[in-house]
Formats: sequence, C-alpha cells, structure tokens
Amino acid sequence: MLNDYSSFWPPSLFGNDSQGDGSSPADAAAHGGIMGLWSLLDSAPARLAGRGSDLLQLAVLSVTALVALHGVAATWLISNHVAATALVAVPAAVVAVTVACYIRYVHMPADFVIEELNGLLIVTRVKGESGRDYHRYTYSRRQRVRAARHNLRLIGIRSHWSGQSRTVKQVTSLFPEHRLLDPALPEEDGRVHRWLYLHGPIARGRQLDVGIIHVFEDVYAPMKPYYRESGEERPVRRLSVRVRFDLDNAPVEAWQVVWKRSRAGTTRQEVARVECRPINDPNTGSVIYELLKSRPDPGCAYGICWRWPAGGSREETAGTLMAVGQQSTKI
Repeated sequence: MLNDYSSFWPPSLFGNDSQGDGSSPADAAAHGGIMGLWSLLDSAPARLAGRGSDLLQLAVLSVTALVALHGVAATWLISNHVAATALVAVPAAVVAVTVACYIRYVHMPADFVIEELNGLLIVTRVKGESGRDYHRYTYSRRQRVRAARHNLRLIGIRSHWSGQSRTVKQVTSLFPEHRLLDPALPEEDGRVHRWLYLHGPIARGRQLDVGIIHVFEDVYAPMKPYYRESGEERPVRRLSVRVRFDLDNAPVEAWQVVWKRSRAGTTRQEVARVECRPINDPNTGSVIYELLKSRPDPGCAYGICWRWPAGGSREETAGTLMAVGQQSTKI
C-alpha cells in the first residue's frame, strides 16, 4: 500500500504504543519533538546543506583524481616526448567529464526511469445517431517506473490525439491509489501534460506501476490512422505498442513505424517503416498489430500506422492527412 507508512514512523505517532495512548503530556511532547525534528531535517537550509556536502565531496574526489591522473599523465607524456600542450588538454578533459557527470547525475538527475512501457489502443466502430459511423478509441498506457531520486511524488505523462469530438474525453488513473492531475488544456504542440500523484513520497530505487486510461471519439473529424509511444526523452528498457481492432473493422494493411526529431523542438518525422502482420485473437474476436522493442532510442517514437478500407469519406480523409508531409525510409 502506498499510503501505509506505519512501518516507517515511530508507533507513538499512531497512538498505539504499549506505553500510552498518546494523550499524556509526555506522549504529546515526544510527538512534537519528533515532528519538529522531521521539519528541521526537511527544511530548505538542511536540504541546501546536504547538496553542498555532496558537491564538496565531489569536488574533493575530483581534485584528488585530477592530481593523481595529472602526475601519471605527465610522467608518461614526458617519457614519450609528447608535446607539452597535452599536459593541459588531459586535465581539461577530466574536468569537463567531471562537470558533465555532476550535472547529469547529481544536479539535474532524471526523476524516474521507465523499466517497462506497455501501450494499448482499442479501436471500435460506433453507429452515430444520424447514421454516420465514427470510432471510439480506448487508450491505456501502463508503465513500470523506478524512482531515480528520493521524495518522488509525481509521474508526468503526455498524450495527444488528432481527432475531434463533441464530448469531454474521459481520462482516469489505471490504479485507484493514484490521483490524476489533469489540466485538460493542450499546449502549442497539441499535447496535454498530465501528472499522477502517488499520495506520498517514493524513495530512490523503488519500483511501482502507474498508468492512465483515456477514452475519446472522433465524431467531428477522424483521427489520423496511427498510434505511437515513446519514453518522452527518458530511457526505456522494454517497450510494447499494440492496436486492437474488431475483425469486421480491421484495416487493410498496417506497418511498424519509427519517428524521430531532426532537432529539439521540431516535429517528429517518419524515418523507418516495415510491414506489420496481424495477430488474430480468438478469445476477443479481434485482430492485433504490435511492435516490441528492447532499449528503444530515447529520441524516437515507435508505433503502428494503418490504412482503412476505401469507400468512406472519413477513411479517405484520414489517409490523406496521414500522407501529407510524410517522409519515410522503408527498411
């Protein structure tokens, strides 16, 4: 249980110790003293002092390693008659690597690492009141994360879809013990940033499962026929992307696709595509297209792109939108 902290706090805080019921002056004083100690340790000066201590230790270790390496390098360079400029280049390189490691792992570490990411999109055809068909999409993203720092409380998740609907989209947490914080406002790139509040701090190294489920319909404008996932610039160990259709609503063909940004802040472009074979699921009477990837590139998105059968204006429109601006390399 995420909110069961009884094993981490003194029993007197819960009023169930064997020496009293917490109502005596002594118990109240002990309770106040413990809470005051925790407040002091969690104060801004204490946290700054802890970071300063880490930085001081890193600086001492770096200077020690630099002096030792400089002595060894100088001896080797002089004995081999190497130019004197190398005596400066080697320490400079060591300092640069040390600073980069400090910024990456100490000063600005990642909040969490995604051990496993499983994305599923279920597509069903819906008969509209006016006789016009549209699709309902049930999207779920479940990921196992490992905290990369102490006191992790929020897990950020971004999502985006290209259709239009008249109804408010339903977005909830996959796990009832987590609370979804949803601003429901897309940013300039169309993405909506959401956060899962874990109802308490998570210690570094701890793993837990989080996820969201999102239901939406393309009543007014069809969704572009693709679905992709990424670690959002975070490392992912295992990635799976699956799209499920009813047998009578299956696409004509589908592909496994890789998208990548040419530089930061730009729109992803398709860089690779291979044919994706359908998998029949007799238990649900559906067909599944999937992509599995171990240690995907953090800068890439991976997913499934499909083509609807011809004969409907919505499908033709979606196919046209998908083809506009498409630059791909088949592999």
